[in-house]
Amino acid sequence: MRRVTTTVVALATTSALSIAGLGAAQAATTGSAGSVERAAGRDAGFALKAAGYGTRASGGQVPAGSRDTAFMAIGCGTKVGMERENHEAEATLPGGAGTASAIRTDLWTVRSKDGGVHSYSRNRTAKIVLAQSGLGEVQISAVTSLSHAWHDGQGFHAETKVTVGDIEFVPPSGDPQHFEIPTPGQPIEIPGLAKITVGQSKKSVTSAGATAEANALRVTFLPSATRLTVGHSAAQALDGIKHGTFHGFSTGTRSTAADDSITSGRTPLSLLPCQGTNGKLRTKAIADVNLGDQIVVQGLRSQQKASQFPGKSVAMERGTVASINLGDGQLVVDGIIGQANVTRSGSGGVTSDIKGTTLGTITANGEPQSFPDSDVIEIPGVAKLERNIVDKTKFGISVISLRITLLDGRAAVIDLGVAQARIR
Repeated sequence: MRRVTTTVVALATTSALSIAGLGAAQAATTGSAGSVERAAGRDAGFALKAAGYGTRASGGQVPAGSRDTAFMAIGCGTKVGMERENHEAEATLPGGAGTASAIRTDLWTVRSKDGGVHSYSRNRTAKIVLAQSGLGEVQISAVTSLSHAWHDGQGFHAETKVTVGDIEFVPPSGDPQHFEIPTPGQPIEIPGLAKITVGQSKKSVTSAGATAEANALRVTFLPSATRLTVGHSAAQALDGIKHGTFHGFSTGTRSTAADDSITSGRTPLSLLPCQGTNGKLRTKAIADVNLGDQIVVQGLRSQQKASQFPGKSVAMERGTVASINLGDGQLVVDGIIGQANVTRSGSGGVTSDIKGTTLGTITANGEPQSFPDSDVIEIPGVAKLERNIVDKTKFGISVISLRITLLDGRAAVIDLGVAQARIR
């Protein structure tokens, strides 16, 4: 059984508004050029924000600083046609909570034919397996959360939509038990294991903006008191365009492979707020991530800081990896840091550099390696290593401290110590 919950808030309560909003959402999702304008770089006339993630665990036995899976955000967009995505093929939930698979977050901004400006956030998680030793497991499939905020000729509006495909309890022995999808505010409880709530949402609409936020699921594990949020989406449309904004991100690692044997979004990902951090250093960190096929990355961290001073603005993004180990010691690299620094003066001039970007030791099959003047090392049959890949633009700079391309036929690329900073 499949049940859908949808909520809409608007300043003007006509059915035409709801239909227009949902029509824009469907058109944006399917890419219909007839209903929305997706060309990047067009001024929205409003500040558009969006964020989402697949899972977040807290409380109980969950360690402090546990990350959000497939997190992505548009911190301060002023254009229609923006698209952002992050994904993870599979993630182990902290505290022994279980696993999540095929997690994807999509964010986008569009202008509809009627002149409306829309911000969307959608998270889709194919399957969640919630396990507690000896008590069986809960399998939840096809979880989707959509948040939508927009402005048109009749004002600001907000809506949320949540869908859940199936909830099934698999005991240690005996037949699985299927549960009817609960309605919002009416949780179901699996005795001794978990309480599950569907479709929690928040919406706010004023004359100055609209905010939509939804969580597809909230799960509380009864034995451990661990709380799990699944399918978070949030979108905002706010009056006024921001000027002189900060932009940037940092991450420890990101990777792709032609055959999907190695795939990971930016982990852990920090996105620089458009207003900066008021001079405070913000940090995200995780202990390790397994990219599959004997590729282990440890000590991942992303950091950022941005400030406005009389006469200038400064921003810093830094991505750090303590070590990466390929093939159980076949290739080991330590001390990877990528750092992007940008300063904008009151006259509008921008300077940037990668000071702070470093690379520690490299060992291949037990033998130390060093970079030649070409900044490229090739280990036959194993990998090609490139350091300090820099892209400098009018408004800022980006750097990849180390790029590893595997030479085993999979066309896999692993970027480590990634940072980008811009001031516009």
